[in-house]
Amino acid sequence: MIWRPKRPKLAVELKEQLSSQSRLLRAVKAYVADGFLPAEVLGRAGRRETDDRLPAIVAAIKGADPEITLQAICDRLESMRERTPRGRTSWQPSSVRMLLERAERLSLL
Repeated sequence: MIWRPKRPKLAVELKEQLSSQSRLLRAVKAYVADGFLPAEVLGRAGRRETDDRLPAIVAAIKGADPEITLQAICDRLESMRERTPRGRTSWQPSSVRMLLERAERLSLL
């Protein structure tokens, strides 16, 4: 019988088995050393690409009616069935204010 190395477990199974970050990192380093995983998995993750769609929508609503309140923008976004950045259906004025500030930084206003 030929000896074969064990195949690595799925990441979810591995994470459930290992309770701490240090144990997980130690296991991943071992998998890299044994050749089960590429060395790139130990590198830093890149920044996520930002989506300019919501700031553009909020900027368009504000540009069409400069006197509109944050709550009115919330109501309009809910009527358009737009989801918040976190995926919720209910908008808060603070979320709209954050998107307006981002739209200003992106020169959309």
